[in-house]
Amino acid sequence: MNITRTTTVVSVSLPPPLVRQLDALRKNAGTSRSSIVASLIERYAMEKQWKKLRDWGEETAKKFHITSEDDIARILDAS
Repeated sequence: MNITRTTTVVSVSLPPPLVRQLDALRKNAGTSRSSIVASLIERYAMEKQWKKLRDWGEETAKKFHITSEDDIARILDAS
């Protein structure tokens, strides 16, 4: 019988206080350390994507002098 692994083992060193926090999160969620760490990495990546989008939005707002929803309507009406 040949079992194929669908994950990769990664070794991470953490200070004891973070390990205690990780274990508390794991216990409260009723899941594994790996699952908690994977979720945190996914969330971190998503937050980075949202930040990039917000930054782009802020730059675009400055470029077109958008300070309110009325400004957006004005721009759309002018199109």
